[in-house]
Amino acid sequence: MKIKSIISSFMAICILSFTIQPLQATENTSSVTTTTATDSTKEKTPTIAAESAILIDANSKTVLYEKNGYNKQYPASITKLMTALLAIENLNPNDTITFSHDAIFSIERGSSHIGLDVGEQITVDQALHGLLLMSANEVANGLAEAVSGSIENFANCMTLRAKELGAKNTNFANPHGLHDPNHYTTAYDMALIGSYLAYNDYFLDIMKDTTYQIPPTNLVNEIRYLYQQHSMVNPTKNPIYYRKDVIGGKTGFTDEAHHTLVTMARRGDTTLVAVVLKSKKATLYTDTAALLDYGFDSYDILPLHKTTDMLATLPLYSVKSGKNYQAGNCSIGLAEDSNVLVHKSVTASDITTKLRLPEYITLGNQIGDEVGEITYLYGSEILCVQKLIITDIAFSPSPFTTETPTSGSILSNIWYIALGILTLFCLILFILWLNKKYLKRKKPRIFDK
Repeated sequence: MKIKSIISSFMAICILSFTIQPLQATENTSSVTTTTATDSTKEKTPTIAAESAILIDANSKTVLYEKNGYNKQYPASITKLMTALLAIENLNPNDTITFSHDAIFSIERGSSHIGLDVGEQITVDQALHGLLLMSANEVANGLAEAVSGSIENFANCMTLRAKELGAKNTNFANPHGLHDPNHYTTAYDMALIGSYLAYNDYFLDIMKDTTYQIPPTNLVNEIRYLYQQHSMVNPTKNPIYYRKDVIGGKTGFTDEAHHTLVTMARRGDTTLVAVVLKSKKATLYTDTAALLDYGFDSYDILPLHKTTDMLATLPLYSVKSGKNYQAGNCSIGLAEDSNVLVHKSVTASDITTKLRLPEYITLGNQIGDEVGEITYLYGSEILCVQKLIITDIAFSPSPFTTETPTSGSILSNIWYIALGILTLFCLILFILWLNKKYLKRKKPRIFDK
């Protein structure tokens, strides 16, 4: 065989080996279905006097009741919930705020305040108590400047943060809620903001302080006494409306917005958020109480799956010597327990589940990797969506070696290619050496005459 033929054949074999690629998975939707949901007789929903109202589960964001819940309304001072959220996320409670001329004098005369003066200093913690308990407008301005440098910049940040939380029909023009035609929200959007704060420990700690004192400052020698304005949180303000299950909230009022109210309540593992917009003063708390009673009396948490449950099994594929083979099986389950808030008449057999998973898993994935999601539905209503992960991998005996299959990483592929090139180079050198030696032997002898 000629030298060129040997080299060409060897290189062809090497190129063929190095260009074999592993099989790529394509996404496929599969489903596991139980009994289809049926209509159940439910308790009579509450009659709400306010123009807009909504009740949601703070955990899943499921809407339990709504009346014009997606209509745009003016929020008034419930705006300060978003102001508080940004302040909590961006400032240290012990930081000091110095109040500017604009912070003090840009608010309407006679609107809610705690009597701060230009140049006066209080801590962020004291400011948040003044904001949330007494609805102080100059405090809202001072916090805005401390976070973003200006009231205008802060308003932009408020709107962006609201959209991140899912409040897409909200636009904030200021941090306090005094009337502005371009300052609006919806009951649903405010419920989303409230549901986020319902799990913020610092916010809830402030809500526990139904009374609070700001000691003398650099400009004022007197103690400022604050008290909670939300009647359902403060047992002394109006005992008729006080509720032990209410953990927080915020009141609001302007002539244009009328009365507004956000209320968070918790019983056991269930947390609800009720929002009432454009309400009359006489029905503000009765509407809210009716919403909360309806939610707690009619709905309950239904456990569906645990993290120990295996919801699916997918084959684990690999490539060896240019052929696909099943390297094992992957157990698929939940990253966390699945619990949904549903009407008490609904049972687990009424819930429909859909799994979104690929057809198979490729070698290299590990336990804990996210591979899909499960959707829980009641009829056409999506109750919740949760992540699906690999919970276990059972490897099969390899048809090629007794070793456990390992992932074909980029580094290992590079190593094999380099090793192949080095081997080819050495073989060529060896063949050339043999050829040279052979030619020397064939060289004719020259005899002396």
